[in-house]
Amino acid sequence: MFGKINVEKTKRSLIVRDEVIEMIRKEFDMSFGYSFNDLYGVKGGVVRRLKGGLWGVNFRNLSSEEYNNKFNEVKEFVENLDIEGFEIKLNKRLDYSWGDYYRLKEKNKFDGNWEDYKKMSLFEEGTLILKIKWDV
Repeated sequence: MFGKINVEKTKRSLIVRDEVIEMIRKEFDMSFGYSFNDLYGVKGGVVRRLKGGLWGVNFRNLSSEEYNNKFNEVKEFVENLDIEGFEIKLNKRLDYSWGDYYRLKEKNKFDGNWEDYKKMSLFEEGTLILKIKWDV
């Protein structure tokens, strides 16, 4: 069982999601696809979170450093939105692993250390995670 569902907040979260996505596109001239789960996060037996990904994010061919700076701008913008009853977070998906790092090292396709690899992976990250949370 998924727990208690606040139908009004759930419906409103979908509207908030669409509004936030449109604001990001307009404010930052970004193109991306997105998908969200149909099931909502359950914590303490109560449904209260919508989580999805923005993928194929295109910051118009920025360098790694410029991309990271632009992500920080978008994150600050999104997380400072004042939408009553909702908390919105934006994060990079941590898309790196020890296995990938060692495979690249073994094939001589990466010269840096683990920290260099993590930094590179986060700069090259193309999927952002958007979380919309509400209280019941």
